[in-house]
Amino acid sequence: MPAEPTSSSAAQEALHGTLLDGLRQPAWRVAMVLVAIGGTLVFLQWARAFLVPFTLGVVLAFALNPLVVWLRRCHVPRPVAAGVVVLGLWIGGAVLVFGMQDGVSAMADRLPVAVERMAQAVDGMRGHMGGAFDKVREVTVALEHAAEGVQGKPAPVPARRSPATAPVEPPSAQPVLPLREFLWTGSANLFALAGQLVVVSFLVYFLLASGQALKRKWVRAVGHTLSEKKRAVRMMAVIGTQIQYSLLVLFATNIVLGVLTTVAFVLLGMEDAAVWGLATAVLHFVPYLGSVVIAVASGIGAYLQMGAWSDALVVAGVTLLLATLVGTLLVTWLQSRASKLDPCVVYIGLLLWGWLWGLWGLLLGTSITAMIKVVCDHVDRLRPLGTLLGTTDAPAGMSQRLLDRLRGGRTEHSQHPQRSHRLR
Repeated sequence: MPAEPTSSSAAQEALHGTLLDGLRQPAWRVAMVLVAIGGTLVFLQWARAFLVPFTLGVVLAFALNPLVVWLRRCHVPRPVAAGVVVLGLWIGGAVLVFGMQDGVSAMADRLPVAVERMAQAVDGMRGHMGGAFDKVREVTVALEHAAEGVQGKPAPVPARRSPATAPVEPPSAQPVLPLREFLWTGSANLFALAGQLVVVSFLVYFLLASGQALKRKWVRAVGHTLSEKKRAVRMMAVIGTQIQYSLLVLFATNIVLGVLTTVAFVLLGMEDAAVWGLATAVLHFVPYLGSVVIAVASGIGAYLQMGAWSDALVVAGVTLLLATLVGTLLVTWLQSRASKLDPCVVYIGLLLWGWLWGLWGLLLGTSITAMIKVVCDHVDRLRPLGTLLGTTDAPAGMSQRLLDRLRGGRTEHSQHPQRSHRLR
């Protein structure tokens, strides 16, 4: 008697059959799917001015909803609780800015001397590189004449102009560093960012204040039967949990990275190590690009303070090493565990959303990919895509238990012991 197939093997065979059926579609249907995907990508990039603030507001509303729920348990009205949470965000940002003010002012006081030293170093490097380029030019001319078969004639040596005979170039009308234009552009971008943050704050407030009403409308619009309504509620709960886990991982790892950077800079003898650590923690909210910016800035700061390129390379290398180990590898692994996404999918998602939305796409990419995965898991026709995006179902390990304890809640399995049905 052949052994009866287990439930897991049957599920894998069903999934395999579903994928094969999807690959065996007619060519015109596959072409339509590809055109639809391309049109969606074009629309996402075209409407980024609207979609980025909207998506940021939705993600923040999901992440901050537990604070509003906690205030509701303390008998605070929901609109007041939402206002307190949003106002707390602005107060926290103001405290962060004013906390960095002293260190930034000290750096600004040393800026003129630092710029002068940097200009001298660049002039010295230009002189050394110019001499090297002259030698390379002489060797190139000699090799060209040797290749042409010119023998017995010495290769012409390019004449060097002495400083006395060198023509004096007229001064350019434009300054070397258009500082005024740079400051004007930076100020305009800063005001635009502040305006977007105000818009996002109002959106977050309205979503938090009317969260239950919006949830009831969503359930009525999606579900027609009681089971479908339960599945819609459960899907929103899972999306909120995974977004909270992802942001918790990001905050925790950035704090650890800032502390490690501060300790490393103190050991290396850098001034204002606390300011550098705080800047590292803040800039690393932008994946990859933030690490590069802080590494370059710390290397320049180390050279201006210590006066040696070797020390600057050591400081920049330590910064980049910490950012790579803690901020890139650890964050990607923990976020993949928290959102049940494959680490490769997390990385590819960051590349895709970064290409579509720039810095905001890098910041929101993991949360958006996690939401897409949850929707695919709860829709029967999209379940193969959710399986490709996710990891294998494994028992909660030490990292997941640590995340549950930091969040102060229970695991997803303890909250939902029964497996939900899926929308057809």
